[in-house]
Amino acid sequence: MKTKKKVVIISIIILLIIISSITLSNIQLVDRVFYRMGFQEQICFPITDDELQSDNVTNIAAAGDFGINENSIKTLKNIQSSNPEVILIAGDLGQSTAKEWIELSEFMDKDKMYIALGDSDLVERNDYLKHSGLNDDYYSFDYQNIHFLAISTNEEKNDELGIISDTIQLDFIRDDLSNAADNPRTDWLIVFLHHPMYTSQPNPYSMDLRSLLQPTFDLYGVDLVINGHKHAYERTNPVTFNGIITDNGNCLYDDPNGQIYLTVGTGGHSHSPFKQKQPWSIIQNHHDYGFLNIKLVNDGKTLYGEFISNNGKVMDAFQIKSDNNIGSEE
Repeated sequence: MKTKKKVVIISIIILLIIISSITLSNIQLVDRVFYRMGFQEQICFPITDDELQSDNVTNIAAAGDFGINENSIKTLKNIQSSNPEVILIAGDLGQSTAKEWIELSEFMDKDKMYIALGDSDLVERNDYLKHSGLNDDYYSFDYQNIHFLAISTNEEKNDELGIISDTIQLDFIRDDLSNAADNPRTDWLIVFLHHPMYTSQPNPYSMDLRSLLQPTFDLYGVDLVINGHKHAYERTNPVTFNGIITDNGNCLYDDPNGQIYLTVGTGGHSHSPFKQKQPWSIIQNHHDYGFLNIKLVNDGKTLYGEFISNNGKVMDAFQIKSDNNIGSEE
């Protein structure tokens, strides 16, 4: 009997040694195993690059769909601790009142924050705009070699988004992107808005927004489109109009055609599970709150993105190299 116990104990020890060896030598395999057990999938892993640690880095943070709760406070504090120069808020700022959002985020550097209003913000639209120093809810700005465009999808009326009939804003979008594409100092075009143009979760407005905006994005060489609304994280392949995948890579891209679409509705309000995955969707995460951290390195010619969960783990990573040839027109 004692001999059998010894055999069992030795077998357990050997098994633990084997599991430990696999864990240390193949983290990716372990992540995939945990995903199959119901934990979070991870496709792309952080890239080690000394340039990311240098002083010559442009640092941007983005998230949307916050709540008046501890999850959202943690997301904001994590954003603040990453020392970004630009903070993009993709709508639904607290999903409560403007007063509560202002109080919740009072420790943030307001001068670095740029907002795109969500559907939950429109009742107090003027209060949010005033607090953010904005005259309108669509606008653009430049930071170093990046051009940012905030789009207002506007309120829902008669089963369609207000932007559909907002000819003044649509003219502004076309003129703004045309001018940015012609600017030799601009290497990157980043759009942020609330409603998604690409989401694996069925959305009645996504196709309308695609038809309305993506041909313009294709024409002028928009690189990234960041949105919220869906309370989860999702990243697409580079795609041109209506979901045409232009690069099948998962993590690394060399000046791809089309845009990468990022849903970052992970500010902390709640989680919204995915029930399906579209062919252009690379990764989905409805388990973690957190934010998208974008860094530009190599004299601003390489864009590196990470989705960082509120526990500090990098749950997704991707890299784009630019050849500084924005727009399709010669």
